[in-house]
Amino acid sequence: MSRFSIKVIPKSGRSELKISGKTLKVWLTSAPADGKANEELVRTLADKLDVRKAAIEIISGFSSRNKIVDIVGVSLEDIEKIL
Repeated sequence: MSRFSIKVIPKSGRSELKISGKTLKVWLTSAPADGKANEELVRTLADKLDVRKAAIEIISGFSSRNKIVDIVGVSLEDIEKIL
């Protein structure tokens, strides 16, 4: 299991994932209301990193743009290769 710092940019025109230093930046189309952005974050990470949604857990930052997320079976090096 790897722990990542994630900066979320909600209400953008696209769903995208990029690495900035040791932080992942994730652009989401959902608004940060009623947990929709968090749901889209998990869905986007699962799709882009080819893991199950159950392998992704938001540890902190549920109502913040800055989040800490655990992802089972993925390292920062794996993400760099994918992107």
